[in-house]
Amino acid sequence: MVVAVRLSLLGRLARAALVAVLAAATMSACGGGDSAFTADPNEPETPGQPDAGVPDEPPTIDVEQPPPRLLSELNLLAWDRESEVVVYNDLAVPYELNTPLFSDYTAKSRAIFMPAGSSAAYDPNGVLDFPVGTVIVKTFIFADDLRTPDRDRTIIETRLLRRASSGWEAWPYIWNEDQTDADLKVGGKTLEVSFIDARGEPRTASYLVPQRNQCAKCHDRNVGPDQARILTPIGPEARHLNRDQAFADGVHNQLQYLADRGQLTGLPPLDEVPAAYDFRPVEQGGVDVVPDAELDRAARDYLDINCAYCHDPFGTNGVTSQLFLNHDSDDLFRLGVCKRPGSAGEGNGGLTYNIVPGDPDNSIMVFRVETVENGAIMPVLGRSIRHDVGAALVRRWVAAMDPVDCD
Repeated sequence: MVVAVRLSLLGRLARAALVAVLAAATMSACGGGDSAFTADPNEPETPGQPDAGVPDEPPTIDVEQPPPRLLSELNLLAWDRESEVVVYNDLAVPYELNTPLFSDYTAKSRAIFMPAGSSAAYDPNGVLDFPVGTVIVKTFIFADDLRTPDRDRTIIETRLLRRASSGWEAWPYIWNEDQTDADLKVGGKTLEVSFIDARGEPRTASYLVPQRNQCAKCHDRNVGPDQARILTPIGPEARHLNRDQAFADGVHNQLQYLADRGQLTGLPPLDEVPAAYDFRPVEQGGVDVVPDAELDRAARDYLDINCAYCHDPFGTNGVTSQLFLNHDSDDLFRLGVCKRPGSAGEGNGGLTYNIVPGDPDNSIMVFRVETVENGAIMPVLGRSIRHDVGAALVRRWVAAMDPVDCD
């Protein structure tokens, strides 16, 4: 399936009746994990079933067993080909992120399913503590033309992150050409995707559906006293979920909605919960809409969601490079200011320091978020073309720093 397909970004708010296609300009979620199940990535795709509406039977999910070959067997979601949106079982809760991960201008639809009678626990600093049996769903959608992002949309991939008793594991599903069902493809795939961007320019992305073992590059964390590597979700932290969202019965704060359903415990008053920067106005209006007083927060939250899953004290690359891009990193040197890279290799663009305050043209960080060169592009996975607005935000942020002579 070579896709000069109908492809797009910028989604929409979750619709009433639990329809959610999320507006996003940002990134990828998958994961490792051992399983007895193996699948041949070259196996022909299984023909899909006819279009379905919102699944109304309970989901058939057993996280202790290998997942089914067809996504429809889970009865968790369906693609409405007429309206071109994802529809969910009413036991799944759609959600959005304040600052989402960029993934080659895909729109994303996200949802969380937790078993009946279970709940997540609030965490002020990291991902919510979800119970065993949880399934986090992320679906990637392209549109032909980003100037009309709600039309001519093609669903490409759905990733499931499941919490079994042994830990989190991820399973990628690729949708068939008929857009009727998705097949489990643990071997991944690369799709050439052509579309028109928001400025009317033609662009082509080499969109990667990652192999399961590639997912660990982003989702593995070094935690505990022995720094064991375990798979964890990216994104559903309180600070990213603290926002209003349209649900079937109206607009609610997402965290409060989960708490009111009995699916989130320990939630403090919302005015005590931090919120990441709302990136939607930036995506729509460009970096000039960010006031000077909010520039540092906007850029730091963008780096946090797009880079810090690797580059923080617990991330794989953070450990080796000692470059910490998490939003609450307070060490300017570890943030990259006048810091020589520890492991960039030839990916430094011939530059010396990660950040040269006031000089984006001589800052490796700016070079790496702008380039598409193999061996230099960052993030390594999930991006094959430049995120114009995100790169411009990082450039403006470095340019606005008080100049320092790093030499």
